[in-house]
Amino acid sequence: MKKLCLMFTVVLTVLLTACGEMSQQDVVDKLTSNVEDAKSYYATGVMEVDNNGQVYQYNVEVAYQKDNKYKVTLKNETTNNEQIILKNDEGVFVLTPALNKQFKFQSDWPLSSSQVYLYQSLITDILNDAEAKFEATEDAYTFETKANYHGNRDLVSQKITFDKKELTPTEVYVLDSKGEPRISMKFSSFDFDKKFKDGYFDCQKTMEYSQETMGEGALANLESELYPAYLPEGTTLVNKQAIDIQDGERVIMTFSGDQEFTMIQEPAAYNESTGVEPVSGQPVMINGTIGALSDNSITWVEGGVECFLVSETLETEELVSVAASVSNLAEK
Repeated sequence: MKKLCLMFTVVLTVLLTACGEMSQQDVVDKLTSNVEDAKSYYATGVMEVDNNGQVYQYNVEVAYQKDNKYKVTLKNETTNNEQIILKNDEGVFVLTPALNKQFKFQSDWPLSSSQVYLYQSLITDILNDAEAKFEATEDAYTFETKANYHGNRDLVSQKITFDKKELTPTEVYVLDSKGEPRISMKFSSFDFDKKFKDGYFDCQKTMEYSQETMGEGALANLESELYPAYLPEGTTLVNKQAIDIQDGERVIMTFSGDQEFTMIQEPAAYNESTGVEPVSGQPVMINGTIGALSDNSITWVEGGVECFLVSETLETEELVSVAASVSNLAEK
């Protein structure tokens, strides 16, 4: 009788434990519910981007408020480069306070591609991948899904880990085709139902506040030229021209072959105007900074250097791949 009671107790314990463990679909349903019910959230963390061995680190702040308001702040402490991507009722804006630059995009961001730091985007990627892998551990749930980083074919998958109790993201790794992590995002805090002050998602107020609090010092400049580590097959550098300009030197590199393109770089200059510059195209992440991608060109700021890449022959994916490979450590 005692043995029978003991066996019954063990079986009951196993059943209760099994009942308490959520299945993959249970977790997906709960995550979906969290997104639909969220009135607001605020998150912080650190993002690292690995570009051919050169690692860029950014402090990240993310704010969301219902009715499609977003504000993401990326701060590179080494270069004093802060960028803010902001979405409100007026549109999508990318701000670079140190340069006093404001760009306005006609864009469906953040729906256009994966966003490593946005809760909604992470859940959407899980929902869109019918073959997503799932793993439950003692204190976390991890999904492995396909990645959709606009135009960047080098980023093919991502591992997304959620806290088991709160179902908030704790870390995200974006992997290349070899399974190597190229981007990591580690969340240090994530709070739902955050209260924001009036004007928190206003473009001009955000710019003014950032300029007041960013401290002294201009955007740090790189001391050496930038160069793409990736070139399409059969494409080579055929000409380089340096032109003296007011703030330094403009370098024009011409690459020829089956897929020709031109790359221009110069010191990023402070914008004396207070207006917003409209941009045709999509905001795109290049090594952790936000650039502007159009049909045949891409522009972004790399460590105090403004870069412009244009081509009539490169497809969008190749254009982004070349831009993403640019660094001052690339072999010439």
